[in-house]
Amino acid sequence: MRRRPSPEALAYAALVAAALAVRLIDLGDRPFHHDESQDAYFSWVLRTSGDYEYDPLLHGPLRFYLTAATFLVFGDSDFTARLMPAVMGTGLVALCWLLRPLLGRVAAFAAAVAFAFGPTFLYFSRFAREDVYAVCVTLALLAVTFRFLERPRPHQPALIGALLALSFATKETTYITVFVAGLFFLGMLVWARERLLGPVRAVGLEAWGWAAAAFIGVFTLLFTTFLTNAAGLWDGLYESWHYWLGQHDVGRGGEKWFFYLVVLAGEEWPALLLGAVGAVVALRRPTLLRVFLVWAFAVSLVVYSWAGEKFAWLVLHPLLPLTLLAGLGVQAIWEARASWPGRLGMAAVAVCVLYAGVASYWVNAVHRADPRELLVSTQSSEAVLGIRDRVLALRHPRVTVDGADGATFPWAWYFRDLPVAYIDLSEGGKLPPSDVALLTERSRDRLGLGGREFPFRVWWVRDYGAITPARWWRWLTRREPWNDTGGLPEWLYVPRR
Repeated sequence: MRRRPSPEALAYAALVAAALAVRLIDLGDRPFHHDESQDAYFSWVLRTSGDYEYDPLLHGPLRFYLTAATFLVFGDSDFTARLMPAVMGTGLVALCWLLRPLLGRVAAFAAAVAFAFGPTFLYFSRFAREDVYAVCVTLALLAVTFRFLERPRPHQPALIGALLALSFATKETTYITVFVAGLFFLGMLVWARERLLGPVRAVGLEAWGWAAAAFIGVFTLLFTTFLTNAAGLWDGLYESWHYWLGQHDVGRGGEKWFFYLVVLAGEEWPALLLGAVGAVVALRRPTLLRVFLVWAFAVSLVVYSWAGEKFAWLVLHPLLPLTLLAGLGVQAIWEARASWPGRLGMAAVAVCVLYAGVASYWVNAVHRADPRELLVSTQSSEAVLGIRDRVLALRHPRVTVDGADGATFPWAWYFRDLPVAYIDLSEGGKLPPSDVALLTERSRDRLGLGGREFPFRVWWVRDYGAITPARWWRWLTRREPWNDTGGLPEWLYVPRR
């Protein structure tokens, strides 16, 4: 007789389906962020011309291949440009199934729910950047590695090698991941030597040879654009870390060292609260994975807070182990539900779930491009969509886009099928013959032209000194900024005929 799926398996299947659904609804409707439009545009270039070489500025090659393949199968659109991030975000939910024997069934499922509907993971699963790819591969690495340490099998080292190469081909933050995990395992070699070396020896030397082969093979294929660009191998081995190390003092993002603490306290305080419970449980009843999660959250938060570049999407990396710890906290509360502390804990879990749901709705549906949200970083405004539609409605338009202030994107993605002149008009020169032009303020003033003003980019330069308890409460409950937001205008200019 065929075995029927267990209720737990059915619950996971329903959760994965729901996670995918909330990621696909209106997926292409939010205006494209500058970085998203670059990802989409260069993936489209790869799809249409086959032209691609790894550039550390744009991070690893994996997502360009996957997005280009998506364009090949489903066509290029705003929806399909974000389809793979949605799939990766859904993959986080499914991967929790592998953590059940390591974390516990309740803990793994609670973490899966947080990955499915939590504000940060949902928002960046609907965002065409590489960070959700990176955390998905990291979670797969974590699951395979710790399952190997619990029950070693010969195929697992090769899988670890391939996943590690995929991680490097996704984002250079893998160097931070390797640093954090490497320090942990070095420490374990001192305190629990046989606990690590036993599984390593158990699978034999051949398995580790396959691990090296898998890493080298995947790394080489991806960074050389499938053996068509030999120089890409050197770029992947050297330029990847050299470029980003050189960016440390630039301070991209312009945020304070405590920025990620503010984001977590604002958007993800339920994860912080339940994660603290999970951390206490982990340290009182330690396992290798539990201790690692505490270590990984604390050390990665310190490293990312120290690093010069600070953008909201990077909070995903310390949030990953924190979410698993929060799942462990939920499990501890569930197991104590018969006692009065457990009943109090269950009430707290309910409040956490309610806030997380409201916060997720706000940032993903209501304020999706509004900088009042801590997860929104220098975003193209909602007005950009109307301008895009007006230009695309013209018949064979001659378009000029003023490239001053980095304003080429997202227009290069939106107008990819049009003949467009991209010119920095702020420094000199005349406006070429055009049916429509998009001008920055400096260029418009220099040329003495009119036009219709619209908000192009919007941002919130946060004055943390202006925070008071009352203002913080108003932000938590109403998303009312504690100081003014700002932005960069553009002008739509249509020459008179």
